[in-house]
Amino acid sequence: MKVKEIIGRNIRRHREALGVRQGALAQQLRITPSALSQIETGKTDISVDRIEQIAEALKLSFYELMTTPNHVGGIKAGIEVEEVTNNTIHLLIDKIDTLLQSSKKTDE
Repeated sequence: MKVKEIIGRNIRRHREALGVRQGALAQQLRITPSALSQIETGKTDISVDRIEQIAEALKLSFYELMTTPNHVGGIKAGIEVEEVTNNTIHLLIDKIDTLLQSSKKTDE
């Protein structure tokens, strides 16, 4: 999946979770609903400035728009980003250890 598709899906997912209609967000961003639709479907390139503007409008971090929901540090960990706390970091480390151990076994 291309980065612009990930960003677009995240915009749509967060917008819908907040109950914000596409037209209302487009108006806030001073773009047409059609332009927002193209961003959400990953059909158009999007600038860093526009990503920051959308993140601010949706009260999100830039990072939240750039990553898939279960993507943490380049590893699909099965832990949602919103859930990562000190306790879940230990779970992530355990998963990484398990992956490393299983890859060592296959190399032997």
